[in-house]
Amino acid sequence: MEKDILKGFLYNDKLKFNEIERATKMRSNKLAYHLKKLIAKGLVFKEGDNYLLSEKEERIIPYLTERQAVLPVVVISIAKGKKEFFLPLRTKKPYKNLLGLPAGRILVGEKIEDSVERIMEQKFHVSAKLEKINSVSLEHVKRKDNIIHSFLLIFVSASTKDRLDYINIEKNRKRIITSDYWLLKNKNQLNLDTIISEI
Repeated sequence: MEKDILKGFLYNDKLKFNEIERATKMRSNKLAYHLKKLIAKGLVFKEGDNYLLSEKEERIIPYLTERQAVLPVVVISIAKGKKEFFLPLRTKKPYKNLLGLPAGRILVGEKIEDSVERIMEQKFHVSAKLEKINSVSLEHVKRKDNIIHSFLLIFVSASTKDRLDYINIEKNRKRIITSDYWLLKNKNQLNLDTIISEI
């Protein structure tokens, strides 16, 4: 219900109660209840007769769609030689119980190097620094005949002085996420800049 209300702000800066009611086809008491919840969460505020999306929360606009979007993630390679890499065991889907490269989402406002440092520190308590961006790939994760996830993989190399347990990728190939193994075997040199767009 709240998502239906928020969708009204995709194309409108401000909306009156009756405009939201007409667009969502919600009963007025139900709409009033959900608008109060959105105001309490800080997503929406009221100015006179109009409801507006809070400026801070405009970040949600790209996600108010029925279509699932590709998720951009940083995939981090920390190596010891050419065959041994830091490959922690995954504990959540879609790759639960497989060995994989450290990875995580890029947060709004982050540079790639910031993402690498945050992911390694928060998930593994490891201090790491970005060395280079190796490649960018699109991964579609299929189950049977259905694509269930799509990831934009920003594959990077990083270094650390911290002690890590490294795994030989040839001896453990069957236990490693297929796309991670492919990335490690098919590195390409690529330089990307951080672009900041103002609106």
